[in-house]
Amino acid sequence: MKKLKKEDVIEFAKKYKIQLIIFLVAIIALIIGLIISFGFGKEQITKNDENGITANTSADVIKEETYEGLKFTNISLISENGYSTFTADVTNTNQTDSNINDVNIVLKDKDGNNVITLRGNIGSSLKPNETKTITAVTKGNLKGVTSKVIEQYENTAQN
Repeated sequence: MKKLKKEDVIEFAKKYKIQLIIFLVAIIALIIGLIISFGFGKEQITKNDENGITANTSADVIKEETYEGLKFTNISLISENGYSTFTADVTNTNQTDSNINDVNIVLKDKDGNNVITLRGNIGSSLKPNETKTITAVTKGNLKGVTSKVIEQYENTAQN
């Protein structure tokens, strides 16, 4: 076998510079395409325990979110015994009282379709830096939920 010399490698790189750049760009594009197609970062992860409790730990479900100066933290989505419970701490980050009593919590699947809209009842107004915990419960297992949007409350109940 012939041993490569540094000069030979440099000469090869100079001679085929454009082809090497195109090859590297193609490899990088392939890697990025694979990452996007497999949905890394939006992948839904659930953790089950021996009691049948499922915690939805999808990054876009449990990430902190702010709506109209209300900061939603410590978010969880737990399914147990045929029911799912969404819980979050809500803190008023405004300098004035917040008069938002309710919010819609729109839970979505991996394709961005709405799965269900929950009512997040904050209750009475929150003073600046005050925190309350909200809980919304619904029947069914929401393990297919991969993201959430917190938005203005609109009554979606059917009459």
